[in-house]
Amino acid sequence: MTTPATTSRASGHRNMLAGAVGNAIEFYDFMIYAYLAPFFAVQFFPSYDPVTGLIATYGGFAAGMLMRPIGGMLIGTIGDRIGRALALQLTVLLISVPTFLIGLLPGYEIIGIWAPLLLILMRMVQGLSLGGEYSASVVFLVERSPPRQRGFSGSFSPLGAVLGFFLGASVVFACVSAVSPVAMYEWGWRIPFIASAVLTLVGFYVRKGIAPDESRAAAELPASPVMEALTQHWREMLAMGLANTVSGVMAFVGLMYVVTWTVSEAGVPHALALIVNLASLLLCGVFVLIAGKLSDRIGWRQTVMIGASIALVGAWPAFMLLKTGSLPLMLAGAAIIALAHGMFTGPFCACMAGLVTRRLRVTVIAFGYSMSMGIFGGLSPMVTEYLVGRLGFSMAPALLISAAALVSLLTLLFHPLWRGSSNRLPED
Repeated sequence: MTTPATTSRASGHRNMLAGAVGNAIEFYDFMIYAYLAPFFAVQFFPSYDPVTGLIATYGGFAAGMLMRPIGGMLIGTIGDRIGRALALQLTVLLISVPTFLIGLLPGYEIIGIWAPLLLILMRMVQGLSLGGEYSASVVFLVERSPPRQRGFSGSFSPLGAVLGFFLGASVVFACVSAVSPVAMYEWGWRIPFIASAVLTLVGFYVRKGIAPDESRAAAELPASPVMEALTQHWREMLAMGLANTVSGVMAFVGLMYVVTWTVSEAGVPHALALIVNLASLLLCGVFVLIAGKLSDRIGWRQTVMIGASIALVGAWPAFMLLKTGSLPLMLAGAAIIALAHGMFTGPFCACMAGLVTRRLRVTVIAFGYSMSMGIFGGLSPMVTEYLVGRLGFSMAPALLISAAALVSLLTLLFHPLWRGSSNRLPED
């Protein structure tokens, strides 16, 4: 017999799945783009200089990321004015359609300059949606969970991101293993983009079934969420953005660009670099949930600072281990990155939700989070490739992660909003 408790648990499980699935699609796309950049760079950005072509491809990556703050405002307005559930249903479609279309785009030899322009346009459309996806899912998960489980429930948002990373890496690994190198450069790189249609159908089905938000009185709805957020809550947005610096850099350098870097600097086959990265992603998913659970006991902010501290001191030895080319040592280096990223991102969702009231929570988090991910996360692979490829500084990824971790840690320690934060939402 179905009881209210059973129904509540089932609803809670569906909410967690709904919150995670959009991020899985989002980071699946960004993962395959970063992994496959060396293969399709010549298709869209032909150049006699391979480094220039790769930098240009990562520029397309950055273009999508830099659109995130604008998308954060757009989706944030929908989430705060109309409802979190509708925002989640909209973003899953806007993320996935451009991913599929990238897999069908003709190359430079066929349509000339339109090839790179259309690629960048697809990235920009995705960026608009991605700017609000993460924040809407964070708010959805934290608000619909019991007060003593908000750190754990919120961790399903970054868990979805890690799963997207893992799925992307797995599909790329399967393609690299099954398709010859020549074919990968010609057409094999398209397979992971086209395969995203399966994940899209799952995401749309799950999110279509989530319950709508509770109705709110007209007086509770902000007339202009963006203007109100920018004029009255810019301190919260700045606090979130600075604290989140290391998350963006670790995600897009430590979990994505690292594969290209390992192949180049350690001299290992691409397939081996992907195996190490897959292990890192699995560990990261475990650490995300552990950190979320732990944060409900010892404190959201305290757990996040543990993650930032590990990134600060562990990035250099982690990349030194990855550079050895020895599988056991590479796995140890990957585990350090996974531990740092998981401990930071797991509880950070609840941390952000705790800084702002329900009235503008989606918009404020969307802009604050997207600001750091767009600026620091989006630009970091391109900057790293320039430092490694042009200047020959092979340890640039470790330096960037450590520097970002220092910014995050100092912000969490000394910013007055963070120092006064606790394991509660303002309306509690």
